[in-house]
Amino acid sequence: MTAGLPPAGANDVDDHVAMSHRFIDHARAELRRGHRLQASEKVWGAAAHALKAIAIQRGWRHSSHLNIIDIGEQLAREFDRDDFNGHMNTADSMHKNFYENNRRSGAILSAINDVESFVAKLDEIRALPPQPFTVTDNEDRDRLGSLLGLRRGARPAIGIHSKVGFSQTHQEAD
Repeated sequence: MTAGLPPAGANDVDDHVAMSHRFIDHARAELRRGHRLQASEKVWGAAAHALKAIAIQRGWRHSSHLNIIDIGEQLAREFDRDDFNGHMNTADSMHKNFYENNRRSGAILSAINDVESFVAKLDEIRALPPQPFTVTDNEDRDRLGSLLGLRRGARPAIGIHSKVGFSQTHQEAD
């Protein structure tokens, strides 16, 4: 198992990365003990904390379930990673399973493996600079507006471009 949890109130990139990896280990341990629901929620937690780490790097909001989904979608679009949608669906299905109890152990084990792979991909992305991104539709506007904490009327216009993926913490080079 990985190291213990960061102290209460710890909320930086490294803390979220540590929690993400720890939750993968915990999911496996809970599933071995037959605790399917706890394992399921740990799978969601692993993905959510890995995404929160990137959000902190970029100055994006990350305090709600919808923010977490938006972070995953934005990274999928920015890095042209169609596979991220499947990983996000897997993680979200485990969060839902915590409440619905409709997944068997084999499906949960498969989800653990899938999200472990997703977390590794997010670890790689976290080490890369944000990629250029152009707002192409209203979904982009709404997602970025939410992540940036903008009112509806102040959301990025269709066609606007950012050299740093709309990160609030990275400088755009001329």
